[in-house]
Amino acid sequence: MPRNPPKRPGKQQYRPKRLQARQKRRRKEPKRHLPRPKRYLKKLLRNNTTLVKGVNVIKYFEKREPCVPVCISTGRGTEINKEKPMVRIFLMGLLLWLGLISPSIAGEITNIKVGKKSPNEIEIIIEGEYTSYQAFGLQSPARFIIDLEGTKLKKGAPEVLKIKGPVVSAIRVGQGNYRLRVVLDSVNKAELFHCTVQDKRGMLVAKCWMPVKAKVIPAAGSKAAQGSDRVSPLLPKKDLAALFGWPKQAGDKGKKKKTKKVATYTGQKITLDFYKTDIHNVFRLLAEISGKNIIVDDKVKGELTLALKEIPWDLALDIILDLKGLTKEEKLNTFIIKPMVEKKGKGELIVRKFSEEILQPAKLLKKEKESRQVARQMIINAHNLETQGMKEEALVLYEKAFGIWKDNIDLIKKTAYLHYILRNFAKSYFFAGQALKLNQKDSEAALYGALSASRMEKPAAASLLFETAINGRPKIPEVFLDYGVFLEKQKDFNKALDIYKRHEGLFGPALNVSLAMARLYEKQQNIREACKKYREIQFSGFDIDRETENIIKQKIQTLCIQGEK
Repeated sequence: MPRNPPKRPGKQQYRPKRLQARQKRRRKEPKRHLPRPKRYLKKLLRNNTTLVKGVNVIKYFEKREPCVPVCISTGRGTEINKEKPMVRIFLMGLLLWLGLISPSIAGEITNIKVGKKSPNEIEIIIEGEYTSYQAFGLQSPARFIIDLEGTKLKKGAPEVLKIKGPVVSAIRVGQGNYRLRVVLDSVNKAELFHCTVQDKRGMLVAKCWMPVKAKVIPAAGSKAAQGSDRVSPLLPKKDLAALFGWPKQAGDKGKKKKTKKVATYTGQKITLDFYKTDIHNVFRLLAEISGKNIIVDDKVKGELTLALKEIPWDLALDIILDLKGLTKEEKLNTFIIKPMVEKKGKGELIVRKFSEEILQPAKLLKKEKESRQVARQMIINAHNLETQGMKEEALVLYEKAFGIWKDNIDLIKKTAYLHYILRNFAKSYFFAGQALKLNQKDSEAALYGALSASRMEKPAAASLLFETAINGRPKIPEVFLDYGVFLEKQKDFNKALDIYKRHEGLFGPALNVSLAMARLYEKQQNIREACKKYREIQFSGFDIDRETENIIKQKIQTLCIQGEK
């Protein structure tokens, strides 16, 4: 048999099995050497020319060193090197940075509609996606504007929506460069309504209402004053000082002369609401509102979130500058905004000797800081005792802390509250006065003082403190309810009804307030209004216990049904 058999026709030459397996494996593997970026991007330009806008990509990459093979989907099914996703993401970001890929709008506003609506309030709901928003109010004509960034209006959605109501007359929508502006026109062109904007999931909710104008209270002794039950919104400070016997501080007249002039702001009043908005866009908006030229330094960066209502635009500008550590320089109707310059030392070590008189305030400040740390620990221990139900023991620690930290208004109000709960009305009255000495508009402190004065049979002091409480801050529902009960005991039914109506106007209907109003109508022999109120309570959906429900049914039976017969 010959050593080298002849080749068979149509068959490959004999090879070892190991070599055949290696060659088969190589055929299955992808190509390791791929086209360089220059040749690949030429192919990309041929396959999908819409991705490139006026930039010479080839010249850009000729200046760079050869890079690793990359993968971009060309829109025609061509993909290279699927095993390198990070490289693919990197080049896509690079192309976006170069402006090679056209920007796409982040979201779309699908619907703008009217939500809850009442005679004095309206709710506007904007549904859809956006990147950020800013809201502000403008005058002449009065309107409230909401700018939405990174979005557009859905095709077919109305751009003008007419509304019948006392607050907003129409909603207008305008679209610009990846920006949507929603304008809420005021019914009264000369008066701007108030509006709050809340960012919820998938929607933006704007609640708008007209401000209530304060009524002018006529002077005491006039006919209008005698026939009016309206409570005066302003209380003279000297009344509270005389009530609690606060001593007059010496040197007040001299201090008034030495006080510095407060900066006056004369700009147009605006309402602003920014949420994660680029600070450059904020300055652009202020320039548009104020009519000033504003130049912003390149070093000014960051985002801004704030909500300001009815303040002059120049005050808003100063607030933003203080918040971001910026300064402004005015030249010929132009503001130059730039960061504050940090003062750098010369590197010299200077040793100075200070007298004991100069060091004494610093020592006192240090001692006060240490004392307040002790007072804080006392407050924590007192709070722990209070949570365990040991109110008397907690009150002892609260009073000790007050002796150290006399300007802590929250501590003083807590002490007044605990004294009132433990029926120590005289001490509660005293601590309420100490809190009001720090802040005469604190409604919580005034409430504790009013309740204590009422329990001690001091109606004049209680009336004055209740007036302070309902006109102070914050607005507390219990203040109006307790004041109404106090006036009812004083047989002042008209004023009590007025207080209850103010409660409903601020906080909405409540069972105890509605029952009190029905009871007052009944005492005034106004059977018609009493029946109307009792029937309103019956079908209002309040959570009423069985005993109260039986009383309401009995009142309707006796007053309404039998009265009609």
